[in-house]
Amino acid sequence: MKDTVASKFAYAAALFFILGMIVVIGMGIQNEFEGAPPPRVIAYVFAGLAFHFALLPVISALPAPFWAKASGYVWVVVDNMILMLTLYSTSAEIIDPLRWGIHLAAATWIFGASLTQQGFSRWAGFIVALGMSGASLGGGFNESALLLLRVAGPFMVIWLIMAGIRLGKSDAVSA
Repeated sequence: MKDTVASKFAYAAALFFILGMIVVIGMGIQNEFEGAPPPRVIAYVFAGLAFHFALLPVISALPAPFWAKASGYVWVVVDNMILMLTLYSTSAEIIDPLRWGIHLAAATWIFGASLTQQGFSRWAGFIVALGMSGASLGGGFNESALLLLRVAGPFMVIWLIMAGIRLGKSDAVSA
């Protein structure tokens, strides 16, 4: 059966991911602040929350092994908690290792879902998973590991758009 709802959510997730990256790249993220969060933190948190919530129907609809889907759901829940820590001025010393760690779950979901795809979509997913994993394992220690995220980011957008196309056309969508 076609899952046009999940397809639309995949496109929305790509859009919210782009918006979040515009905030991060254009304004930077400030984890610690006094009083109410600054507008850039609010924009980043809400773009991130919208991105993660939009992923829920996509995780459900994309064919993937159970372990991969479980990793996707864990990623959404924990990363949303980390976004809330950001909103409430929790220090980067706490947030950054949590974020690096949970992105391994994201990479696991994307890798697992990509195993069921073919062609460029499969390879785009593998690039995202590799980039997120490499950055997670070395990002806190090595600035050059962050370059992997700069490569993975555009491929994440491409992969989500291709997932949206697949979900809108496919007759073989698993629950």
